[in-house]
Amino acid sequence: MLRRRITVMAVVVACAISIGVHAQGRGVASLEKKLIEYGWDVPTPDFIRTHIQEMEQRPFDGLIFKLKAGGNVLEPTAMPEESFAEDYENVRNIPWNKFTDNFAIMWAASAQDWFDDSHWQAIESNVRLVTRAARLGRCVGICFDPEPYGKNPWSYQEVVHRDAKSFIDYDAKAKERGGRFVRAIQQEMPWAKILMFYQMGLFAEFCVPMSPETRAERLAQHDYALFPAFLEGMLTHAGAGVMLIDGNEPAYYYTDRNQYFDAYHTITQRGRYLFPAELQERYRAHVQAGQALYIDQYFGLRTNKTPGRYMTPEERPKWFEHNVYWALHTADQYVWCYSERMNWWTNTDVPPGCEDAIRAARDKIASGQPLDFDLAPIIEAARTREREEQATPPEPATAP
Repeated sequence: MLRRRITVMAVVVACAISIGVHAQGRGVASLEKKLIEYGWDVPTPDFIRTHIQEMEQRPFDGLIFKLKAGGNVLEPTAMPEESFAEDYENVRNIPWNKFTDNFAIMWAASAQDWFDDSHWQAIESNVRLVTRAARLGRCVGICFDPEPYGKNPWSYQEVVHRDAKSFIDYDAKAKERGGRFVRAIQQEMPWAKILMFYQMGLFAEFCVPMSPETRAERLAQHDYALFPAFLEGMLTHAGAGVMLIDGNEPAYYYTDRNQYFDAYHTITQRGRYLFPAELQERYRAHVQAGQALYIDQYFGLRTNKTPGRYMTPEERPKWFEHNVYWALHTADQYVWCYSERMNWWTNTDVPPGCEDAIRAARDKIASGQPLDFDLAPIIEAARTREREEQATPPEPATAP
């Protein structure tokens, strides 16, 4: 009997090896990780149409673009459809080649009233018009930035009917509106990938076992109190082809690979605590974990004194390469790369070593190679220099 089992196992192993060799002969594709560019250099369709061949020389798989007609879709005033004519004409005629995964952006700042149906008729029209541009431009979806650069629609403390309507009332209405929001997207793009710059990273403290009453009481004080309900509405009504991608903006600041794995667990597992039992399977089917990069952080370009400020010119690209590598390694598919004080598309102020760091990390991911250096000594050296600077008394002022 033992000899027979050994024989069977040998056959199984031989078959597995044969299949593996055969698959290698066909060329096994690596998991498709996509790096998407976004920043203060965000282009409009007319610029992309004119410059796409040069743009696609950069080490990205796509970009996020804005429309000249606007993108503040939650404002309660309907955008005129005719204002999109130029954008529609240009997105139709962008000759994409290397940039296969592109997104049109929407922003969330709004003075809308969650309970005003006329406001939401205008909002849904706005959402459809922006999504139409994404569809005509052969994009994979839309990017929805929930950060309110202006009036915050998510704060229960700022809503117009707070004296008359409870947080539970607003929570229920936000769920309804989230459902209508995603259905408006699906009317134009039934397969849309909806990239949001952050989701669960805002609510890690709530993603633990907790009574619904306690969670509601605490959540009502949060600046993004109504955002989870809005997400629940989107999740409830997401069609079969729709993905909700948590872009995990807090990853901007990571200095250790374990932070990426912790974030992945928060998004894919702990995040489910925010949603009812009947949505658990939908959550697993429709939510993906993304990751984020922030070039200004790594290269010391911010006004804040980040560790990048205290690194040598050789160390800064290493921090960036480390984060590109682990972001791509841990994302389900999408990583978005943000910058402010530079412009990829006009080749303005791109930090030395920045592009090479991306290419090095991507090559290692694509070929299954490990990262061949330890970031910890680099981070510690930078922090030591920062402490030394803080401990050094300032030079005395010289008399005029």
